[in-house]
Amino acid sequence: MEQTPLRPLGDVMTLIETLGHEVTYAYEDLVFINHNDFLLQFDDAQPNTLDLFFNTECSTAEADAVAESMIPEAASKGLTIRRKGTYTMTEAEGDNLQITFNP
Repeated sequence: MEQTPLRPLGDVMTLIETLGHEVTYAYEDLVFINHNDFLLQFDDAQPNTLDLFFNTECSTAEADAVAESMIPEAASKGLTIRRKGTYTMTEAEGDNLQITFNP
C-alpha cells in the first residue's frame, strides 16, 4: 500500500497567518483560506510544493499582490508555491461544494 508523504500543513498555516490571512479548512490536499479568494493544493509528489489558485471573483490586482508576497515568503520557509490558475466553487447536491479548476 502506497503511503502519502506527510504534508507540512502547520508550516502552510503559519505562512498564511504571516501574510494576514487565515486557513479556514483543510480537506485532503486542499487548503481553504478565509473569504475564499484563493486556495492552495498540495502536490502529491512533492509535499513541500503547493499550487495556488485564485477564485474567479478575486480581482487581478489582489491576486497579483497575494502571489507577489506569498511566493517569496513561502520560499524562505522551505515551501514552493506555483501560481496555477483560477477556480470556481458552486453548490452541489447534499450540502457539498464542487470546485472546478481552470489552469
